[in-house]
Amino acid sequence: MPTIQDLDLVLDQVRALLAQGRVEAAAQVIAALRPTEAADVVAALHPADGADVLEELDPEERAEVVEELEPEVGAEVLAEFDAEERADLARRLDVESLSELLDEMAPDDAADVLADIDQQRAAAALAEMDHAAEVRELLTHDEESAGGLMIPHAITFRQDATVAQVIDFLRQHKPTEESSYYIFVTDAADRLIGVVSLRQLIVADPQTRLGAIMNPDVIAADVDTDQEECARLLARYDLLALPIVDAERRLVGVVTADDLFDVAEEEATEDMYHLANLDADEDVADSVWRSSRRRLTWLFINLPTALLAGWVVSRFEHTIQLVPALAAFLPIIGGQGGNAGIQTLTLIVRSLALGEITLRDSWRALSREFVIGLVNGVIFGGCVALLALAWQGNPLIGVVVGCAMLLNLIAAAVGGTLVPLGLRLLRIDPALASGVIVTTITDVTGFFCLLGLTTLLISYGLMLIG
Repeated sequence: MPTIQDLDLVLDQVRALLAQGRVEAAAQVIAALRPTEAADVVAALHPADGADVLEELDPEERAEVVEELEPEVGAEVLAEFDAEERADLARRLDVESLSELLDEMAPDDAADVLADIDQQRAAAALAEMDHAAEVRELLTHDEESAGGLMIPHAITFRQDATVAQVIDFLRQHKPTEESSYYIFVTDAADRLIGVVSLRQLIVADPQTRLGAIMNPDVIAADVDTDQEECARLLARYDLLALPIVDAERRLVGVVTADDLFDVAEEEATEDMYHLANLDADEDVADSVWRSSRRRLTWLFINLPTALLAGWVVSRFEHTIQLVPALAAFLPIIGGQGGNAGIQTLTLIVRSLALGEITLRDSWRALSREFVIGLVNGVIFGGCVALLALAWQGNPLIGVVVGCAMLLNLIAAAVGGTLVPLGLRLLRIDPALASGVIVTTITDVTGFFCLLGLTTLLISYGLMLIG
């Protein structure tokens, strides 16, 4: 059995490996220890580092180590796990150990864990918990709403309380830092009427009443507000915590900045994955079969759109036979249109997610992107026209290719703007399907313009063929 000095050496080794970013190597060192010894090392690490190391262990080993941790430490480490790994660990722990960890966690974190496991096991864990009431209340709300994220308690006082009384209360009860960013002022019916920051509290005269220094213009969210909107409010108004109220504006909890930072990261990742037609929960650690199965689903969804572009080309088979050089420009027209469409689409989806534009701003956004598409189309269309002239030696091919590129870049700008705005109007996530639709628009438009203009010129005897 290692001595304390031996464990200190192991801990130093693990910390050195983590500092080098070698998490897997650090996990191998811990895996060589017995569960009790591994728990001692993990307990000495920062909870985030401990979670990273444990996630590299075999799931059964991970559960054994966590069960050996003190509940307070285990709760901190468990809260740092990714949602999927956290749920898997919760399923492997015995109910008694799980309930002890949940009792030590913040109610919102405990509710997140229970929401991700089966109802029977969640009910058993709740029955064993000492502080289950607040967690049960949170489980009644949607997991991705303000009610599901909030800490179901906040520090509140009436407006006639003095600064000295509030400070005495804080010293006596020593609230957690998460619940003490602000002092909230409520009326006799517990309705939120004001907020006082800790800085205001510290610099104010001790006998000053809260009503004299509170800010009555409180930014708050309803319990049913979507978590993404909560994150926008927090960022827009530079808040450390967002009070949550019910329909009567009674204060029911608070959502803190750290939780909403996680939400912002999750939402940004989800939008980015959706734009690339990936499932939001796919991870580089997933098995090959699992990732392949998920991606194949989207590839099959995209197949009809690709067939549509192919069908458009097939309608002009005779034109391609007469002017085979056009085949070389089809991927150029379609590819550049797709790139331009994704540029516009990414900007619009991000702006919608951050609340920078709304449906009422759609005309302004469309006008701006149309002009950008027109400018880029003229410049890039001219370049491609010159390239086609130099390559094929036929001025009319250059004109057709240049015009097709111009029209396709305009279509890309318009489609990249209107598609996400239209999906938002239909209450569909703009990131989810926009990429497929915009790419289809640019492929179909580009191919139709190139082949259609050529067919028109041939019909008038203007295009030299052969």
